[in-house]
Amino acid sequence: MTSNGSNPAEAPHFTREWLIDALRYVRRDFEAAASGEAEEGDARARSRMEMARRMGLDVLAGEAMAAIDRAIDDAARLEWPGGLEVRYTAFLGALKTLAQASSAFNDHTPERPHLTYLAETMARAELAAASLVRRRRAERLRGLYVIVDPSLTLDRDPVWITQEAVAGGATAVQLRVKETDKGRWLPLAGTLRGVCNDGGAALIINDHPDVAVAVGADGVNLGQNDMPVAAARATLRPWQIAGTSNALATEADVSVQAGADYVAVGRMFPTGSKADTRPAGPETLRAVRDAMPFDGPPLLAIGGITPENVGEVARAGADGICVIAAVTQADDPRAAAARLLEAFDAAG
Repeated sequence: MTSNGSNPAEAPHFTREWLIDALRYVRRDFEAAASGEAEEGDARARSRMEMARRMGLDVLAGEAMAAIDRAIDDAARLEWPGGLEVRYTAFLGALKTLAQASSAFNDHTPERPHLTYLAETMARAELAAASLVRRRRAERLRGLYVIVDPSLTLDRDPVWITQEAVAGGATAVQLRVKETDKGRWLPLAGTLRGVCNDGGAALIINDHPDVAVAVGADGVNLGQNDMPVAAARATLRPWQIAGTSNALATEADVSVQAGADYVAVGRMFPTGSKADTRPAGPETLRAVRDAMPFDGPPLLAIGGITPENVGEVARAGADGICVIAAVTQADDPRAAAARLLEAFDAAG
C-alpha cells in the first residue's frame, strides 16, 4: 500500500486519470477561446482565453474540442502497459519544454535568468524515464534484422521486399537510402512504417534521426561517420532507439558507453552489398560479447551472413543477425528470411 492507502497496482489507473484531467483542463480553454467567454471571476482563465484568441487558437477550437472529447472517451478505456513510466516520461518532457521555452524567449541577462540548466537536466531525466520503453523496443532486434536498400532489391518494389521479409520472420527492418533528397524517399519510409506496424516488426531508419521522427519509426541506426548517439538523441523522441554500426571492439565499447540501444558489429564475412565496409569477423564479435555488460544492449552481427555460416556468429555470441542481399536479392525473400532465422535459432 502507498502512503495514501492506494494499491501500487492502481498506478496505471492513476496515470489514466491524470491524462483525462489534463484533457478536460485544456478543453475549457479551447471552449472559452471559441465563445469569447471565460469563467466569471477567473482572471487567469480570461487571460488564457484572450491569449488563445490572439494566437488564433479559436479557429481550431471546434476541431480541438472534438478531438479532446474523443480522447477522453478513448483514454477511459486505455490499457496502460507503461503505467507510471508513461506518466513520468510525459511529465518530465513537459518540464523540459517549459524550461526550453523560457530560455528561448528571454535575453539571458542576470535580470532575466534563463533555465537552460533545468532544460538540460529534464532532458536527461526524460531520457532515463523512457529507457525501459527503448529497452523493450530493442529486444525485438534479437532475431532477424533485414536492411532494405532500394538500390539492392534487383529492381523489385522495396515495399514488397519488406512485406515478404516480415512475413518470413524478420522482427526488424532498416530502411537504408543513400539519396540525400529526403523528400523523395520520405513517403517510402512512411509506407514501411505501416508495413512493419502491421507485421509486428520494428522499423529503423539509417543515418537520419529526423526522418525517424517524421514517420514515427522505432529508431535510427548510426554509422561511425554519422552523428554521435548523444546528438541523435536531441532529435529523436525519448522512446526511440539509437543503434550503432561498428567494425572494431573499441568502437563497440564507445557505443555501449554512449548508451546505444543496440550494437551491430561487422562485416562478419565478405559481402558485395556495401563496398566500403571494414572486416571484423566472428573473432571481433566474440571480443565485443566478452567485454559487454551482462545487461548490455542487444549485440547484432552483420555482413555476408548466410544459412551456411550463421552458426559461426551465433556461437560467437550474436543476439541477432543483420542481412541485406541474403533476403533483398533472394528469389523468394520470404523463404530466405525464414531459412536464415531457422538456421540462426538452431545454432543458438
